[in-house]
Amino acid sequence: MKRSVQAVVPGSTSNLGPGFDLFGLAVDLYVRVTVTIEGSFVMTGTGTTAWEVTWEGEGSEAPDRVPTDTGNLVLRALTRVWDSAGVSLDGRALVAGRSDIPTARGLGASGAAIVAGLLAGERLAEADLGRERLLELAVAEEGHPDNVTPSLHGGLTASAPLGPAGIAVCRERLNEAYLMGAVVPDIALSTRLAREALPAEIAHAEAVANQQRSFFLYRALVEGRTEELTVLTRDVLHQPYRSRLIPACDELLARAAGKGADAVWISGSGPTLMVLVDGAVERVEEICSALVTRWAEEGIGSRMLVLGPDDLGGAVHEI
Repeated sequence: MKRSVQAVVPGSTSNLGPGFDLFGLAVDLYVRVTVTIEGSFVMTGTGTTAWEVTWEGEGSEAPDRVPTDTGNLVLRALTRVWDSAGVSLDGRALVAGRSDIPTARGLGASGAAIVAGLLAGERLAEADLGRERLLELAVAEEGHPDNVTPSLHGGLTASAPLGPAGIAVCRERLNEAYLMGAVVPDIALSTRLAREALPAEIAHAEAVANQQRSFFLYRALVEGRTEELTVLTRDVLHQPYRSRLIPACDELLARAAGKGADAVWISGSGPTLMVLVDGAVERVEEICSALVTRWAEEGIGSRMLVLGPDDLGGAVHEI
């Protein structure tokens, strides 16, 4: 048996300020993964798979090279979904990936790769596990739901693990008035380091205020209440601590706001900064250009990407 499928999955920006490990928004950057298998599916543990992984685009070159051995996230997701279905591949699997999503920059590259592997693996094994189960598997691999949920479902999402009750998901569309700009520096920041920078405790009053802003931020992004966004994207849980790991971060956030950004936040664990505006592409470009210029003064190269939301999420088709 020889079969090929291709999964196309969007990247994401997460947290959106105060929605730490809660909010995610799918963006129109994509990973495309083609998986070709030769052989047959047998009971778990009774087959041997010979793997070959190739990668192009973002993550194909040092220092941000995506691993092409057993550490590859697509390969790990394929194995995870087949284990869940009770099968393994006895034969050969070729994984060919191409990504538009910058690696280790806070734009959901790892989450998108995991979702791509799960979707491709489910289709190849004809497992029909369903999106709820796929999300559980994605969270088990990624460790938290904020990136994998929008990559799987598309749109603006809030998601939280509820233990035995599974993973709660709320999905909406970002208001059509908004455009985004990502300013991506030529420096990486690992999720591990970004999490290690967080304090073990935070003042009760600050945590409550953050929670309150999170709820109203979600509704404002859906309903287009632009005038509230500057206040609602203020965060005390993670951004003040992660900003210390990103050169000139606080100044850059302030500069974006001063140039007219309606909202600005550290994307995921960083170091990418995300700008949101109610307006035209030219306005996004003007604000992002100011950030590129400021980072250049620190000797840091960067690039800007004008982005829109992705409302479809991950998809897979036969080749």
